[in-house]
Amino acid sequence: MKIISIICTLACMILSCQPGKNPVTETNIEKEAHHESDTASQITDPVMHEITTETQKIYKVIEDKKSAGLSDITIKTEGFKSSEDVFNIKDSDPLKDFFTLDLNNDGYEELYLITAGAGSGSYGNIYGYASNRDLSVTPVFIPEISENDLKQGGDFYGYMGHDSIFAENDKLFRKFPVYKEGDANCCPSGGHKIIQYMLKAGEASWILEIKK
Repeated sequence: MKIISIICTLACMILSCQPGKNPVTETNIEKEAHHESDTASQITDPVMHEITTETQKIYKVIEDKKSAGLSDITIKTEGFKSSEDVFNIKDSDPLKDFFTLDLNNDGYEELYLITAGAGSGSYGNIYGYASNRDLSVTPVFIPEISENDLKQGGDFYGYMGHDSIFAENDKLFRKFPVYKEGDANCCPSGGHKIIQYMLKAGEASWILEIKK
């Protein structure tokens, strides 16, 4: 009987130690449920912001969060004489800020949306929509940051995100820490740089440019 008992004990030990056979316990199930609950809590119902310009035109900004780091944004316009346009931004970084400004001083305010990435760099992006004398609205063309911009002497030399884009005294600015070669993501050592934007009329659309 002792021999049979020892054999049974050894068999149980071998089965319980087999690789890849993690037992499904109540604790594991609870952890999975918590994870699903946390993910679900990051997704909310669409949120609408209504912005009225000084000339009583309306921009409605609707953000539909698909996850903690991904949103669909819809811009609806109301009160413009020739058309009421709808613009869609798919799979965008989450909306961080929005405001109206008259950067070209024509008496009609543009709408600017600021988004920011959820990653370690928190890179900021600008989306602009300009009023054409309150008759209609067209998107503002905003050039992407190029490799030349990132080189020494370029407007974005030392840029690695962590920027803030803000309005002050009816002007639009971007401020970011300057990283020197070898700086860790946490510790930029080159101080900060502030650039100012201006709005120009292009051949086919409005263009947001850096003011030199």
